[in-house]
Amino acid sequence: MKKAPLIALFFAAALMMLSGCGKITPDRPIPQPKDPEPEKPEDPKVPEEPAGSDFIDVETAFKQMHLVSFVQSCNHYSPHSGVDVTEFRYNDYVANPQAVFVMQVDLSDETVSMTNTVPGDAKTSFNAGRETLTGQFKRIDMATHWVIGGTNTDFFAMDGSSPGTPQGAFWHNGNCLKNTFNSQATRPRCFVYWGDDEQVHMAKSAEYSTVKDRGGFRELFSGGQFLVENGKATNYVEDSVYGVHPRTMFGVCKDNRHVVLVVIDGRNETLAIGMNYPDMQKILLALGCETAFNIDGGGSSTFVVRNENFSGYGQSASFSVRNKPSDGSQRKIGPGLAIVASD
Repeated sequence: MKKAPLIALFFAAALMMLSGCGKITPDRPIPQPKDPEPEKPEDPKVPEEPAGSDFIDVETAFKQMHLVSFVQSCNHYSPHSGVDVTEFRYNDYVANPQAVFVMQVDLSDETVSMTNTVPGDAKTSFNAGRETLTGQFKRIDMATHWVIGGTNTDFFAMDGSSPGTPQGAFWHNGNCLKNTFNSQATRPRCFVYWGDDEQVHMAKSAEYSTVKDRGGFRELFSGGQFLVENGKATNYVEDSVYGVHPRTMFGVCKDNRHVVLVVIDGRNETLAIGMNYPDMQKILLALGCETAFNIDGGGSSTFVVRNENFSGYGQSASFSVRNKPSDGSQRKIGPGLAIVASD
């Protein structure tokens, strides 16, 4: 008789336990992990200038400067010791298509040098008119002094009495072919020069007479205004060529021995739209330029590299135009710039 209440209590406790086990929803909600806070983008880091024959990785550098949202293709190769080429197609930070062609050159390599080229092999004046860049390269290309590649340079007269004449001063092989600058207050002018020591320097047109009085030049060509000076983006003037266009640029790194040639395609909404000065500055800084300026763009922008599998010299088949000039084909231009090898 005394065991009945104990049995009843046992069954009551068991029912309570079963009732608790049957719950699906916990008494208190399980704490959920918080969404991670979005990472703040780092400030763009300007790559250090190249050392020795080490060149900047273009794709990585552009990404560090927040220039790229999507990589289409990146073709990288070295046509010769001391020369590094990158052909980079991508969508920029607002999804516009871009195509950038970069040649980095180490002039401390004793087999590599840099020279101006001129239409019609002009010696003392620009009386031969205009000529394509590959035509100019073909004339100087030979087994002992062969052209690796290069670009167009200064703005030039397209018509009138002196077609092909550059707008700024120009020296070639120690000879002065033009001693003046067609400068405007709204379109500042600069120049680059080098001698037998392959030390490359850049200066503003106002400094031309002072620099010339120190002893002349072996090679000199001119361009537009500085976009980078002393390793920093300049306060440029919004001149007549400020907007989004195909581009050619030239830059010098801090050691005055590494130079950078850049061509940017444009005027094609599906392939490449081109760039304005702010984005050009970002590219030049990404490539480690200490000083750099804008040179002739638009339909003149031409990036040429020697064909790897062609062994001849002085022939059209020796070279390929790697970019897509906005005229649809090579434009006949004024002077050009060639990177040459003397092995």
